[in-house]
Amino acid sequence: MPDPDTVAIPVLAGAALAQGITFLYGQAAEVLRMKREDKAAHRTAFAMPEAFEPLDVEALPDFAVIDHRARELRMLVGIARPFVSRPTGDLDGTDEALRACFGHIREALEDVYGVRFTFTGERRAAQRVRQTVDDVRAPTTGLRIRGAGATVSGDIVQRVVTVHEGGELTGIDIDLRG
Repeated sequence: MPDPDTVAIPVLAGAALAQGITFLYGQAAEVLRMKREDKAAHRTAFAMPEAFEPLDVEALPDFAVIDHRARELRMLVGIARPFVSRPTGDLDGTDEALRACFGHIREALEDVYGVRFTFTGERRAAQRVRQTVDDVRAPTTGLRIRGAGATVSGDIVQRVVTVHEGGELTGIDIDLRG
């Protein structure tokens, strides 16, 4: 799992916080249900709560990613359960443990569905790359940008099992000159 400081939901309060964590928790539980049941029977459709920006594409689960992330999601759902069972008034949007836990759940769900779950008004990195590879045998780059403007932001997560001799893994390669 990434460092909790780098994967967190924004500080939210009231209805937005309650909606956000309820939605993320519910979707994580749904993904785990899909893992247990017949995968072919699922074409998941869900409504985005007002706490999130609307999706511009249909979110369909990637069952290979579910297989890869199920163990992590089970652990996160267990950690999240006490937060979800609290009365809404007892939720604290500045609670670092809550923000980290649901940030990890969001990151896993974004990986599963191939979409971003962005809270209304939240500013996130413009470029997003998720790479999962077993073996790296040659130079491999997550994101290569040529001729970029002065401001470039990226969110790169790479998972690799083995980097062999001659292999090289680079997250982001930026050449501002082009």
